[in-house]
Amino acid sequence: MSLLGIDIGTTGCKAVAFDLKGRQLAVSYREYEIISKKEGYAELDSFYVWEKVQATIKEVAQQTKHNPVEALSASSLGEAMVPVSSDRNILGNSILGTDYRGEEYIRQLIDRFTPYEVYKRTGNLPGTFYSMSKLAWIKRNQPRLYRNAGFFLTWADFICFMLGGKPVTNHSLASRTLLFDIHKGNWSGELFSASGLEVTKLAPPCSSGNYLGFVKENLAKELGLKGKVAIISGGHDQCCAVLGSGIKSSSKSAMYGLGTFICVAPVFPEMPNVEYMFGKKMHIEPHVVPGSYITFIYNQSGGALVKWFKNVFGGKQATYSDLFEEIPCSPNPIIAIPKFGATGPPDFQSGNEGCFAGLSLSQSRGDILQATLEGISFYVKDCFEKSGEVFDQTNSLVAAGGGSVSDKWLQITADILGKKVIRNKVNEASSLGAAIIAGVGCKIFSSFGEAVRSMVNKNSIFIPDESLKEFYNLKFNKYKKYY
Repeated sequence: MSLLGIDIGTTGCKAVAFDLKGRQLAVSYREYEIISKKEGYAELDSFYVWEKVQATIKEVAQQTKHNPVEALSASSLGEAMVPVSSDRNILGNSILGTDYRGEEYIRQLIDRFTPYEVYKRTGNLPGTFYSMSKLAWIKRNQPRLYRNAGFFLTWADFICFMLGGKPVTNHSLASRTLLFDIHKGNWSGELFSASGLEVTKLAPPCSSGNYLGFVKENLAKELGLKGKVAIISGGHDQCCAVLGSGIKSSSKSAMYGLGTFICVAPVFPEMPNVEYMFGKKMHIEPHVVPGSYITFIYNQSGGALVKWFKNVFGGKQATYSDLFEEIPCSPNPIIAIPKFGATGPPDFQSGNEGCFAGLSLSQSRGDILQATLEGISFYVKDCFEKSGEVFDQTNSLVAAGGGSVSDKWLQITADILGKKVIRNKVNEASSLGAAIIAGVGCKIFSSFGEAVRSMVNKNSIFIPDESLKEFYNLKFNKYKKYY
C-alpha cells in the first residue's frame, strides 16, 4: 500500500509515492514552459500540463506495482485557475498570478472597499497577483470562454476533478482568489458582487482532506493504477510543504523552503490578530490542517538566485556540489543584496535591484557564493524583524526543497538567524504533505498528528555557531544599510 502526492508547480509537476512510514518509493517529474504571448502575460498550457501530470502518475504506478496506490491528493501553486466544463473538458490556458492583466479591477475593488476591509475578509492585501482580477479580465475580454466554463478551478482541485473527483476548491487555495471569506469559510458574496463575477463559476469551498470520489475506472486502467484509488482534496503547495515538514499547528517551528523561491511559513493554532497582521503586511491563509492558519514571507531570489550563480559563474560543466565545496570555512566581507526578483510580505519589492558589495581582487568564486547564501538569510532575518511578533514564538526551522541537501547552506542559515535548522529525511515536503492529506482523508490515519508521527522523520539538526554571532550581527547591520 502507498499514498500518492502530486505537486503542480509553475515550471514542473511531480508525483511521489510514499509508504506509510514516509519512505519514498517512486518519483516522477516533468517540466513545462510558461507561455508569454506578449509582455506582461504569463500562462500555462492546461492541456499540456495535464498530459505531463498523467505521465508522472503512470510512471509512479509502474514503479509501485507491489505497493499499489491506495489514495492520492494534490498540492499546487496558488492563484492560477483552469477553465473547465462540467463534464471535465479543458477549455483554455491558465493565467498565472504573475500575469499583469486585470489591474483595473483591483482599482474598482478599492473604490468600493478599503484595503483593510478587503484584508479583514480575505486575509490578503488587494493586488493583481490574485485570481479575481484575472477572472474579471476573462469575463470582459474572453466572454465566450467565461460563459462556457462550468468552473474555474485552482490547479490542485483541477487535477482531482480531472481524475474523477467532484469539483471543489480547497480552503487554502480559495484564499488565494481574493474572493474567499476566511472567517466564514465560504465565498464572499460582497466581493463577488464588487468584482462583477458569479459565484457559480467557482466550485464550492471545502477543507483539505475531504473525500472526493475514486479515480475514474477507465483512467485508472490507462494510468496503471490498481483497484479503487481514493481522491482527497489537497491544498496550496506552501501549506502542504508545512505539513510535509511535520508542522501541524505549532507556532514554535516554521517551514523554511529552499526551492526556487525562499519561503518561510509559520503556523498559528488559531486565527491571529487580524489588525496586527494587516499592520505588518502579513497575510493570513487557512492551513490544510483545519482550524489552523499560516502566513509566509518569500523572495524569488532563493534557489533561483543560486541557479543564476551556477549558470553565470560555473558554466555548463559545474555542478552545485562542486560549487558548494568551494565555499570557504571563514567569513568574508562581501555583502549580497538579494533583490534579483520579486519579494512578498512584508516588503513587496519588484526586484531588478540586486547587487554585491565589498568585492576585491583577492576574493574567489566560493566567497561570492557564500555571500549569496548569507544575503538570502539576511533577507529573512530582516523580514523577521519587520514582522514583529509574527515569528517571536519560532525557535526552529524545518528545511525543505532542493537547497536543503546542502549542509553549508543550512549551517549558514542557522548561524545568521540564530535558530536551529532541522533537515528531514524527505525534502519533497509538498508532495509528502499531499500524501499525508491523502492518508488522513481515506482514514488510513485517524488524525494529522498520527500521520505526521508516522510519515515525517528527522535526519539532521544544525545548531547556530555562537562564535560567529558578533560577526554576523555586524554584517547584518551593514546589509540593512545597503538594502
